[in-house]
Amino acid sequence: MTDSTQEQPKEGKKLKPGFHPVYAVELLFREEPHLNPVHIFERIQQRIPRTAINSGPFREAEQVENEALRRKETTGSDNFELAAVFYHSDYTVSFTDAEVPAQTRVFQPRKLREDLNWEGVLQQSWKWEGGEERLGKYKYAVTLCDWYAAMLPFERRLEMFQSVLVSLIEASGCDAIYWQPSGQLIDAGSFLDSYQNEPLYGALNVRVYQMKRPNEVLVDTLGLSALGVPDIQSRVNELTPDRVIPMIYGASYYVYGNSGEVAEGQLLGGAGLRWRCESQRSVIAPERIVIDLNPGHPYYSGTQTEDPVGYEKEADSEWEEESSSGYRLRDEEGSEFRSESEYRMHEQQRQAANSSSDAKPEEE
Repeated sequence: MTDSTQEQPKEGKKLKPGFHPVYAVELLFREEPHLNPVHIFERIQQRIPRTAINSGPFREAEQVENEALRRKETTGSDNFELAAVFYHSDYTVSFTDAEVPAQTRVFQPRKLREDLNWEGVLQQSWKWEGGEERLGKYKYAVTLCDWYAAMLPFERRLEMFQSVLVSLIEASGCDAIYWQPSGQLIDAGSFLDSYQNEPLYGALNVRVYQMKRPNEVLVDTLGLSALGVPDIQSRVNELTPDRVIPMIYGASYYVYGNSGEVAEGQLLGGAGLRWRCESQRSVIAPERIVIDLNPGHPYYSGTQTEDPVGYEKEADSEWEEESSSGYRLRDEEGSEFRSESEYRMHEQQRQAANSSSDAKPEEE
């Protein structure tokens, strides 16, 4: 699956690990909802005008595809019946002998699945409010998935999916979503408020894991690989998650906005740290190729063999005693600092001096 937003993948091309040919979320309900396909269709047309609907009876081919979708364990349930199929002519994919509209499919309500590790989902659902008590109130789920959409450029695919999801939320009154590709629960109202400014809201989950060694954590993303974009990870020590998470978010949006690509060895970062990028296998399941971020010695505890440019090994033993890192941090002007805190203090003093200079009245 290509990472480019400009090209569609060719038929039969091998899919990358972690990619989801069928992209699906589950809308959660306290009571069994009564779906109105026509009402949903009218909402979708407001966002995707060239949309057609089939609300049944469904053709034999669609029933066969329904069986195939179940075998992919999209829902983990045998009670899996189509409610409506939407054909979006504004989003088309090309095959060898035809050009067809991408689809989205809504399935009839079913009991909330019990085969899922909801406890694990809750642990990594940082945006979810209400915890296990709130989750326990939901009894039914409605699955929304795309079909023939895997060959769309990933930005277009997510744009189409979000448009239909918003329409379905509005038409059904849903207030909670289990976002399967990113493994998290989110509030439907928060999604409606956020997705236009944060296009990866829901689709991107930043996870935090405490590793066996003291003060060592792994922070990674889940959900980007499902779209064909590399996920991000960083394994560090002596850096708290609140220091790493903003960097992970920033890198994710950078890669997503850069056609899903980042150069091997490219440097990202700020605030005195430069993080070196390298393609690696994921440390935490699911298995996939990720972009590993290395903030440099002494913080990095992963497996990259090089530190970011700007950290130069100093052999002076006196330096080693004064600096636990053994590396000198240089700013863009070439000034050296023995720690990030020293660098930050220097920056604060420089900014204060500049502010004082700007505030000084001009002499007549």
